[in-house]
Amino acid sequence: MDLTPLYELRERLRAGAIAGAALATEDFRLSRALEGLAPLEKASPVFAKLGQLARSVQTPDCPDRAGAMLEAITLCDAVLCTQGAVAVPGELTPLPPRAGGAVLTNAPYSVVAPLVEALTTSGSGHYSTVIDTHNVHPELFSDYRVRNALIKALGASYAELADQVGRWLMEEDQSILPLLTEGFDPAGKKEMARRVQIIDAVAGGSLNDWYLAQLETAKKTVRPLLLYALRHRPENLETLIALEKKEKGDNKEAVRWALARIQNPDAIPFWRERIEKDLVENTRYFMASDSPAANLLTAELLERELEEPPAPDGQPWYRDKEARLANLLYALVGKTGPAICEVYRKGAALGTALDGSRAWKNEKGQHVNEQMLFQRPGGQKHPFSIALVEVLNQTIQWNPDPGLCALAEELYEKHGGFWAAPMACAALLTKGSEEAAAVGKRLLSPSLLERLAGNEEKKLLVSLVLEMLAGPGGALPDYMRQRMDIVRPAYRRVNNDPAGVVKAFWVDLYYTPIAAPLDAWWYELMMQHRLDRKLQYFIDQNDPALCQRIGEHFYQRIKLGSLDDTMSFSAAFDALRACGWTNWKGLVGSFIKHTSRSVSYWEVRNILQSFPIPDSEKADELHAIWVSGRYSGWSEKVIEQQLEQWWGK
Repeated sequence: MDLTPLYELRERLRAGAIAGAALATEDFRLSRALEGLAPLEKASPVFAKLGQLARSVQTPDCPDRAGAMLEAITLCDAVLCTQGAVAVPGELTPLPPRAGGAVLTNAPYSVVAPLVEALTTSGSGHYSTVIDTHNVHPELFSDYRVRNALIKALGASYAELADQVGRWLMEEDQSILPLLTEGFDPAGKKEMARRVQIIDAVAGGSLNDWYLAQLETAKKTVRPLLLYALRHRPENLETLIALEKKEKGDNKEAVRWALARIQNPDAIPFWRERIEKDLVENTRYFMASDSPAANLLTAELLERELEEPPAPDGQPWYRDKEARLANLLYALVGKTGPAICEVYRKGAALGTALDGSRAWKNEKGQHVNEQMLFQRPGGQKHPFSIALVEVLNQTIQWNPDPGLCALAEELYEKHGGFWAAPMACAALLTKGSEEAAAVGKRLLSPSLLERLAGNEEKKLLVSLVLEMLAGPGGALPDYMRQRMDIVRPAYRRVNNDPAGVVKAFWVDLYYTPIAAPLDAWWYELMMQHRLDRKLQYFIDQNDPALCQRIGEHFYQRIKLGSLDDTMSFSAAFDALRACGWTNWKGLVGSFIKHTSRSVSYWEVRNILQSFPIPDSEKADELHAIWVSGRYSGWSEKVIEQQLEQWWGK
């Protein structure tokens, strides 16, 4: 349809409005425009109505010529708006998908804008804004506007924000990769290093060509992470060996960590040659690695050390053996397979042969008594017989491999004692609630525990079994995830920065979640052995009966001042609050009266401040503690000011 007459009519009507409606009757140009409109009037009623209005403007007896002209102009504009169109020459092609995800249609600007601002600018309160929003509305972080802001936040001046954003992004799928690679600067600083860590975790070896391309100009903190990312592809072995000869410092370290993890058996000769030169220096790279080289050489070297007897008295070189064994125990964590299982069998068969003291003379001829002590990553030092149990225990927690689980049962049936711990852990990770509890009752029965030397050994055995449950991915209620110190495995950098060369953020190695909810027997076991710090991890606020039982336990422990030494005073009150406890009267004072610990004023003040009671009652509690004389080194002036504030004086 040719709309030229409409445009001509609108032009004449507007010109007439400017010249004055009174002159419209003599406007021959308007008459000509109406003649051109006549064919369109027959095609549509709306065009006919427009023509009628425009002609009334030229009628000599029109009562409201100005009003008629305005109505005609308005209708003409409206008609032209409905007929508008925009086009460009060429063929239609679909738009490419946008990097960063889809828009959330239910995320209004008023909600997204403050989040984007908190992620992309510096200022007070921005960290809490981001964390609170993620807790309440995690779905907003899939909005493409927020995803763009998350990438920018990796360079935030507030390191905690950048680190937390990095951890979130590592949980994304591969749709985040285009945003991470866009604008990447291989010569950049910590922001770009964080990008590499995330790309490594999300993409693995699928971006191998990208890693290699960036290495050409990569510098500083970015380079070692790119080098370490080459471990994902077995075909990178020759490249890594060549780089190991050329790189220096942190870069060389990163290459060695990559070579220790690359899934290529051809790396075995490289490591065998290095270990022959220095076992202690080079086996450290095998920690938490399941590569063919790490598995084979760790098994071989441990077998050799276990077959060789410790040094006789008077010989100082047993200390070298202790260093070798210590490194190999660290390397043993996370490994499985027939050769590894055989090492555990040989170590278990030694019993306590590698425990106990060794006497020797030092350079001055003095007699020295020392004991060989070992530890698993993140654990306490113990004699070899217990340390080996802890290593198997931790490995099963990370990876409940069927072969290792069967081995744990075999070793317990043959040797008993602390080998009950990995067997019980395997049951918790692979069996139902009742079946796992049945295994626990058999292994941790009073008759078995009585065979151990003392209370500390009994407590250690129970603690080994329950240790896994205090890790992320275990039976952690939400309040513990957010507020309390969580026991986690050591070497949290092992996936993305094992050498610690880039202090950007850590990647947690999660414990495997338990297979089924805990039977009530496990809670009673923890309370019986006073494992208070462990027990706090199992408060399920959706189970009122359990909360009441655990609350009663903590109430009595606090009241008598007999908390587990590893649990802080304030953490015990956190646990009570999580149980929904309401009876607070005199509890803080009772703890101070009975405990041998030194309790600070500020710890007491903060605990009282957290109580869900009126300020006047908090003041009464503080005053009762003060006048009892059970405090030491507290400022009288500070206490008086706090009392006045709470009493409202």
